[in-house]
Amino acid sequence: MLSATNNLVTIPQAIEVHKHNNQNGILSKNIFIDGSWHMPVGSTPRNGREEFKRGPRIKDALYFDIDDIAPQPGSPSNVKKLPHMKPSTRLFAAAMDRMGVSPNDTLYVYANEGCGFYHRAYWTLRSSGHDPKKVKLVQGSLEEWKANGGELEYGEVEDGKDSRLFRMSELDWENATPEYKCWAGNTGSDDDDDRAVDMNTVLSIVNQYQKNKQCDAIIVDARSEGRFYGTAPEPRPGLRGGHMPGSINVPFTSLLDGDLTKFKSLDEVRDIFVKAGIPPLKDDEDDNGKRKVICSCGSGVTAAALAVGLEECGLRKREDIYIFDGSWIEWGGDDTVPVVTYD
Repeated sequence: MLSATNNLVTIPQAIEVHKHNNQNGILSKNIFIDGSWHMPVGSTPRNGREEFKRGPRIKDALYFDIDDIAPQPGSPSNVKKLPHMKPSTRLFAAAMDRMGVSPNDTLYVYANEGCGFYHRAYWTLRSSGHDPKKVKLVQGSLEEWKANGGELEYGEVEDGKDSRLFRMSELDWENATPEYKCWAGNTGSDDDDDRAVDMNTVLSIVNQYQKNKQCDAIIVDARSEGRFYGTAPEPRPGLRGGHMPGSINVPFTSLLDGDLTKFKSLDEVRDIFVKAGIPPLKDDEDDNGKRKVICSCGSGVTAAALAVGLEECGLRKREDIYIFDGSWIEWGGDDTVPVVTYD
């Protein structure tokens, strides 16, 4: 099965694009972005930002920090102190300005070996203001890039003094008018959140399910089976185990192959979703609340792998796929909402 969007790019294809970038020493409008991120747990957690800083990295690549290009915990737009939430279009545009990205650029998102979390950077770029057709997801890691002869850059990037690696807190972006113009598919307002849903929306769907087993959307959870059923602990302290009533479980790792930087065949991905309870639908078919799909996970990161997989395998169109941005860190941390350990 071919990609439904043509947005999945192999390492050899990406290398050819990169070679074209550097013909005659002129950087074209194809920009490579490292979207590596890792769970900050354990005694020696990996850090995507630090790995990019140290190198090696794809030559001329930028780094997209999902923790930094986000409403900061405790700020007026994030009073619940949730991590790496979707940025407002104004914040996103300011970040694009600092990175030197224009709306016409095509972005190629890649990751280091073993990083199954870079789908969030890809999803954020496509949902926050860049034309979704101009954001590509590289299938394969930086290590595979190197093994195939892709051009690398060594040496440390100076954090905060380079457009490739910066912190939004160091920019006076709130008081500046961004030059970057968000994709026309977005409204351009600070409240534009067309691909993310909030707690109230999800609670309404769960309430519908509890009343009559019918609801306006399917909720699919990317966490492991143990976390979904409450038999394995949550990595973040203070969160209950279990899942939202009516939700189904598709562990994000079940969709990925190799070192987690590639999807399995899209036929396999489609079959996994269908077997889990997301039925194929025709455009004119009565969906009975089965067309809209809300993807959730621990904190909105691995839900992006589900969202990308659903679109790429052709099971759902982009406009039918959403992410519950607060995900389990918001739901499981709220004692007033229902949780089940066996459904």
